Order: sequence, then C-alpha cells, then structure tokens
Amino acid sequence: MRKPKNKIENNYYKYLTLSALSFCLYFMTGCTIPFLSSKPSDITLVYESLWEKSGTYEDVFANYKKDNSYATIDFQDRSATDISAYKSDLLDRLKNNRNVPDVIRIHVSWLPEFKDYLAPAPTDYFTKETIDSNYYPSVSSLVVYKNADSSNYFIYGIPFYYDQLNLVYNTAHFNEAGFKAAPTTWEQFFRDSYFLTKKDASNQIIRSGAAFGNKDLEFYSDIFGLLLGNANLEFPDAIESESDSLQSVVRVLNRQTDWNPAFQNSGNAFVSRRTSMAILPTWRVNDILSANKDIELGVAPVPSSRQDRPMNWPTFFVEAVPASAKNTNESWKLIKYMASEDSAKSIYSKQASVRRLPSLPALKNLASTLDIDPILKSVALDAANSNPGTGSKYSFAMSDRSGNTPCVDGIRTVLGQNDIKILIEARESILQACSLKLTK
Repeated sequence: MRKPKNKIENNYYKYLTLSALSFCLYFMTGCTIPFLSSKPSDITLVYESLWEKSGTYEDVFANYKKDNSYATIDFQDRSATDISAYKSDLLDRLKNNRNVPDVIRIHVSWLPEFKDYLAPAPTDYFTKETIDSNYYPSVSSLVVYKNADSSNYFIYGIPFYYDQLNLVYNTAHFNEAGFKAAPTTWEQFFRDSYFLTKKDASNQIIRSGAAFGNKDLEFYSDIFGLLLGNANLEFPDAIESESDSLQSVVRVLNRQTDWNPAFQNSGNAFVSRRTSMAILPTWRVNDILSANKDIELGVAPVPSSRQDRPMNWPTFFVEAVPASAKNTNESWKLIKYMASEDSAKSIYSKQASVRRLPSLPALKNLASTLDIDPILKSVALDAANSNPGTGSKYSFAMSDRSGNTPCVDGIRTVLGQNDIKILIEARESILQACSLKLTK
C-alpha cells in the first residue's frame, strides 16, 4: 500500500500546480516575460527613389533612426534619362520577385499597372478619410482604390509632393500687350496668343504667343487628357465613336498659335523669351528659373472650358511598397513617418537650399502654414479648388515625361494627324501601347 503524502509534499505539489496555471494564464492573456521578449531584428530597408538625392532626406532618416534603431535605410537614387526603361524593368522585377526593394517611387500613372504587385497601406497608417482630409483632391482620386466586390478602400501610394500642369506666362510680354491677367478660357488663350506673337520683316515668327498646337511639344498628350476632361469625356472610352465632343477636343488640341517649330522645346523657348505662354508642370518651372534667374514669369491655372467645374491635370510621383518586399509593414511605417508634417517641412527646407523652386508639399495645409514660394502658393490654390481633368485613373497613362513613352508616342503620332477617324481606327493600338488591355 502507498504511504500517504506528508504535509510538506502536499504543499509542494499545490504550489507547483498553481505556478503552472499562472504561467499558462500569463501567456494566454498576451503577456510576455521580460527576459524572453523580443525586439524587432535589425533590418535594412532598400529604398529605390527617383529625382531626389539622399541629402534631401538625411535629417528625416536620422530622426527616424532615433526611434527605430533597428532599421537601416539603404537609399538608392535610380534617376535616369530613360525613365520608361526603368519602369519596364521595375515592373518585371515585381512580377517575377527579382531584386525587389522595400520602398519604391513610381509615377502615379503607373498604379493601374503596378497595383496588383503592391502592398496596400495598413489602415492604421493611411485611410481614405485621412487622404481626403490631408491631401489635394486629385491625390485621393488617383491613389485610393475600391474593390469591386466590397466597400473596402485600398491606398497604394503616398506622395511627398504634388504637381500639375500650369499656364506659365511671361509677365513682361503681358504688360507690353496691356493684358492685366492670364487667360482663364481657351478662347481667351488663343486670342492673347495672337496678339502676343511677333514676326520679323520677312514674316518669320520670332516670338510665338504660345507653345501650343504642335504634336512635338512637351506634354501634348497631357493636354489631350485635360481637354477630354473639359469635355466630360473619359479615356479610353472617348475614342470609340466620332462624337462632336471628341471632334471639338482634337480641334482645340491642334489649333495653331503661330508656333515656330524651330524653337523645338516649349520650356527652353520660354527661357529664351521666344514664347509668351506654355503649359508645363511645376518641376519644369524650376528648370526655367534655374536656366534664367531673371526671366519674367507668372503661373496661373490652365485655361478651361468649364468655369463651373475647375479642372487640372495632376502629375506626380508616389512612394509605394512591393507586395513581395521582405518588410512591408516596416516599409509603410517609414513612408508614414516621411509623409508627416515635420518631415515634409524638413524635406522642403532641404530642397529650398539647393533648388530655385522646391516641390510643393503634398500636405495641403502646409501651403498656408509654411513659408513657401509665391509660385507654389498659386499652384496650391488651384490644386485645392480643382479636380482631375478626367474621372478615369487610366487616362493618366498618357502623362508625358513620366515613363509612359509608348503610350505618349502612340497618342502623339495619331493625334498629330488631326483626323478623328484615324484616331478611332488606331484605338486598339493605342490601348495596347498604354497597357490598358491589361488593366481595364
């Protein structure tokens, strides 16, 4: 017969049982033991960027490191003259999980092609409501997507700056002609262009009133997209039939303004005062001011045929996270930090120290709370009161100088013939060039 347990032995087993139960309860309630708790392992975030040097972000990176000592940021400047080749290579890497970085910078027009290979922002970092509240209207319409079978919204990219097409005009030429303000409608634009044009004794154009109406000009395809929006048309649906509205758009796009093709580039022509008006994004304004610091330059909204509904053509890059990246949450955490107001102020300050015209911060409240350049204040005012030139995300595949060369060249070639029938006949080839068969 087994001997009965003594009192000490009974207490021992009782305490052991209680300890085991306490240990289990501790972990079941989500607690951790200090000496067993783990901190994030040291990680390196590979950050592929475009059009920005690492020095712009050095203070932001240093401050991020203070709160996240485990993170190292490997910033790689991939700026290249052939942005289209970079876009193709990056998309191929994402599709095939080859040399995938943690953070990438892509043009907002790439999102329809790229989004299936991107990780959406965690909802505790960004939501549709925060985008709508903090950014210009065009941003939300381009970076926020909604699932067709649900009410959920997904954010695939966050801009650190904002840009759009602007009417850039020579204030001295306007004063000389007695014009008190920039044109607000297309008819005013063409009228002003006529009076601003100058010719020599042999009837040769020595100053064009406007860089417009020529398929070889910069941002020709962007202006087409903007005009479609003015006419309440969406690309690519708009080029399915010979509607009067489409006829009107093509007619305005190719309307002659006494442009001299010998001037070639509209931005460079403006620098040398050989054109009085040009339609350009803000980053090209920086190029103009850098090339000629004494140029008489004003910036205004692009003319519109819809005064009741101001429109613009946004064109900017966003930071995004590949779905196959090793550290998607940490990558979004970095983007969230860099998109903060304090970081935006630091980035603007760094840009202002090395550029004539910094980029307009994407956070719309900074236009009034930060001491920004008057030119940017003008752009911000228009951006805050305008909507994209069209309601379709796919339209922006025609954004020039943004890595969309096949699409832009296809549209340029067809539209330059100024025949709507040729445009409609070429619809399928245009869709293929713009990769729209894959995304719509």
